[in-house]
Order: sequence, then structure tokens, then C-alpha cells
Amino acid sequence: MYRKLIAFSIGLMISPELMTAQVLSEDDVVDRVMAIVGDSIILQTEVQEELQRMAMSGGITLPDPGPELDQMMSQVLDQIVNRTLVLQEAARDTLIRIEESEIEDRVTSRINEVTQQFGGQSGLQQALEADGLNLAEYRDLLRTQVRQEQTQQLFLQRSLQGAPTIELSEDDLLESFQEARGQLQQRPKIITFTQVVLKPTPSEMAEQSARSEADSVLGEIRSGGDFEELAQVHSDDIGSAELGGDLGWFRRGAMVAEFDDAAFSMMDGQVSDIVETEFGYHIIKIERSRGGEKRGRHILVMPEMTEADIQTARDTASMVLEQVKNGEPMELLFARYSDEQAPDTVPVPFDQIDELPPGYGVIATAVANEVLGPIEYQTARGDVRLAVVKVEEVREAGAYTFEDLRGQVAAQLQEQRQYARILEELRAKTHIEIRN
Repeated sequence: MYRKLIAFSIGLMISPELMTAQVLSEDDVVDRVMAIVGDSIILQTEVQEELQRMAMSGGITLPDPGPELDQMMSQVLDQIVNRTLVLQEAARDTLIRIEESEIEDRVTSRINEVTQQFGGQSGLQQALEADGLNLAEYRDLLRTQVRQEQTQQLFLQRSLQGAPTIELSEDDLLESFQEARGQLQQRPKIITFTQVVLKPTPSEMAEQSARSEADSVLGEIRSGGDFEELAQVHSDDIGSAELGGDLGWFRRGAMVAEFDDAAFSMMDGQVSDIVETEFGYHIIKIERSRGGEKRGRHILVMPEMTEADIQTARDTASMVLEQVKNGEPMELLFARYSDEQAPDTVPVPFDQIDELPPGYGVIATAVANEVLGPIEYQTARGDVRLAVVKVEEVREAGAYTFEDLRGQVAAQLQEQRQYARILEELRAKTHIEIRN
């Protein structure tokens, strides 16, 4: 039942040859309860359909009835039990809320993808008819699937945030790396460089002028002025000014620390005092809160940057360049001069060098210990930066080593074991009955 469309709903194209692969016939099986999880039941057809979907998406043929197929059914049943446990627990968490508008957006996006894969609307309709579905029913099916995915994702995010750290031994990490090694692609050629990135700063007079303007705007708001209208007139944030300062929904960590600290200490409808960040002076208004998210607006007043300010930064960058060439340690110069938002050490695959800011292309022909710069470029916001770069290593392509991936392996294994512990705790407090 609707097997083809379930596979397509996750963006997987099924070949005609795969459609003829051996499947479990629903007409040959009497439906029965495979498991009871809390107040939910899991039916045999549900397990079969999940197994069939996995087979189609993975391009494999199911084995004939026997021990091998029974083991696969048992594994799939275990996965469905885990999913059911998570969904039941998430339903009891009042802080987990799924926005219907977001679900509809995702459903529409998936339907558009499927429509393209079938060659258009008529092709999709024919496939739906073959499965005994119409578009409205298919949309309902996707809506349920997306809601469950979003619910599980939010629950696990919340659970993992507060999960205690699990100690991992060196043997644990090595074993995890060895298990994944056969699936790893070749490591590309990589260049690693350290850098000092200088950010021009406005004059003290410009800072005072910007602060004075922000104070004046805040006074208008406190006197009953319309926040959106004032944002359109005064805000220097080109991304939100025309929208009345609207920032949409954001989570902690999406903004700079000072902005985050202010926004997540505010109540709905509240307007902040002046908040100073590296970008300038903000006035924040929080409109709504949900779970770990806020929806708000802001007005940003930035100090004016003059050509003289930029030239001062150029002069400093030239001085830093000479210090590096004379053997001054990069870490000391980074601490003394660099923009803290810029990374000090950057490993980049050669085929991604063109994704760096304009000017960094010079590193493509550089060798180890070569010093380059100052590289002058503009950020996405149009702000000027100047970088002094030292090439630390040029590493040829080859197989990934354990040291290359130690951090990623540790983070992934930590999350896997925390998730396993969460499932163990859910299983311990929930009635689960597996029926053979």
C-alpha cells in the first residue's frame, strides 16, 4: 500500500527494475499485533511496509522467507518501537510545539520534488492512482510523516542538550573509526593556514554619534513610537530594516552573545535598553516565545566607518605582515590584532578555495611557511577586512587517518550513546510487549 509514494516522499527515485523486486504480499499475510508499546500497538503490516520502504530506498532485494528475513523484520520492529517511544514521550512535553505553517512548507516542498521526479503533475497523479491514493490523501500521509520527523528531532535536541557526558575510551573511538573506515571517501588535497584578520574600527566620535542616535530612537519608542516604522527609518541592518526590523524565529546561539543574552532574558512584548555588540547599538523587541526560540525585531544603529578608519587598518595589517615575516608567532599576533569572529586556523580542501572570500585564491599556489597578504576583502554585509595569512601545511590527497577524524568520531559516538541511554530510560519506564 502506497509503497512507491513513501519512497518518493523522501526524494528517492525508484527504477522500474526495482519495482519488480520480491516483496511481501499483503494478501498472503494475516495482519497481527507485533508489539505493544505503552498505549500503542505495532502491526505486522506496519513492519512490512517499513521494511519494504527501506529495501526500495536502499536498492536491495528482500530475502526469501526464513531466518534472514525474520532477523530483518526484528530489527525494523525494534526501530519502530524506538520511534514510538520517542513520539509518546514527546507528546507529554508541553514545550515541544510544531508550527503547522512549517509542516505545510515542508510538505509542499516534498510534493514539488516528487512531481519533478515523476516528470510533472500528470505523472504524479498516475502513480497516486496506481497506489489507490489521490493528492489530498497523499498530502495527509506526508503531513503525518513530517510532523513525526519534526517532533522526534525537537525531542532529541532538547534531550541531548541536557544529557550528561559519557566517557569515551581511546578503544571506543578507534573501534568506531574502524567500523566507518570502509565507507569513507578519499581525503582531498588540503591546505591549512593561520591568519590574523583585521577589522577596521570607527572613531570614538562616530561611536558617540551612533550611541546618541540609538538613545534618541529608544526615547521615541518609549514615548509610544511605532517600532516597525522607526526600524524602517533608522535601522542600518539592510537585511531587516525594510521588514520593520523583523528577525523571524531564532534560537540561542544564532546571534552574537550580547544580543542573545538580552533577547533570551526578555518577556513577550518587552523592548530592551540599548544593547552594544560588535555591529553597533541594538534596540530589541521580543514579540513571541516558544520552547527555546524567540521571535523578535531590532533596530541597529552602526557607527559610521570612514576611509581614514579603513586606511588605519591597512597600515596595521602591513605592520603585522612584516612582524610575521620576522618570525613573530601567529598566535600572539592573533590575540593582539585579530577579529575574534574570524578563525585563527583554517584547513581548506583545494577544490573549495574559491569559496573563501575574494583574494584568498593566492593560497592555491602557496607552499608551507609562505606568508601572504594583506588580503583585502568585503564580508557579506559589505564590511572591509584585511587578512595576513601564513601557510602551515599543504597535505596531498589520501586516505583519512584516525587523527584526521578524531573530533568528528568522538562527537558522533557521544551523541549515539547519549541517544541509546535516553532510549534505555524510556524503555525502562514503558510497558513493552514483543509478540513473536
